[in-house]
Amino acid sequence: MIEVKNLTKIYKMGKTQFKALDDVCFQIERGTTFGLMGESGSGKSTLGRLLLGLIQPTSGEISFEGKKLNGSLPRKMQMIFQDPYSSLNPRMSVNAILSEPTIIHRLPSRVDELLALVGLPLDAKKRYPHEFSGGQRQRIAIARALALNPEFLICDEPISSLDVSIQAQIVNLLIKIQKELGLTMLFIGHDLAMVRYVSDKIAVMEKGKIVKIKNADEISSYPHELLFFSKTVGTGPNV
Repeated sequence: MIEVKNLTKIYKMGKTQFKALDDVCFQIERGTTFGLMGESGSGKSTLGRLLLGLIQPTSGEISFEGKKLNGSLPRKMQMIFQDPYSSLNPRMSVNAILSEPTIIHRLPSRVDELLALVGLPLDAKKRYPHEFSGGQRQRIAIARALALNPEFLICDEPISSLDVSIQAQIVNLLIKIQKELGLTMLFIGHDLAMVRYVSDKIAVMEKGKIVKIKNADEISSYPHELLFFSKTVGTGPNV
């Protein structure tokens, strides 16, 4: 479904250059979850934003369903951002937040359906983001990402800003929604246990390069693989 070939991103700062991504290649099969791990600054979020077309690559190709994107963003691709406190407009009601994508694309409203899908009561649509907890806000952000019936969902560290007690609920919600809707997902994270739990394959990034891609079950089966991952990205508090 997603194919990335030789993707490179170079930022220029005066006379100096910083290579955020260096010749990255991988594929994500339809209906699977591809986990992406790495230390801060390894290029994870840059890769997610390149896939979504928020920034443009220096070189390389991104293909979605066999078609090169060339900077365009298919409606079938959406993103869940890391921080639900900053990703939701505090001046808009939940009803307005969830209606906005369908209004722009002239599609029927799905607010009630979306709220039910993410486990929020229908009266939530009358309220504003500041009236919800962090976990509830992220549920609203997930609902907004689903408003246009996407096929590919980029989850950019969607649980890192949440309390530990809420993280598993959001991850389980994403797994449930993926199965119900047949979604393909890129799950970016730094907690090995959580990424392994949600993913079919896991890639590790280091200094802009993918240094390892393994099936999630292979990683959980072999202690030496866990040792490699812990040295590369840190095991996190839940491992």
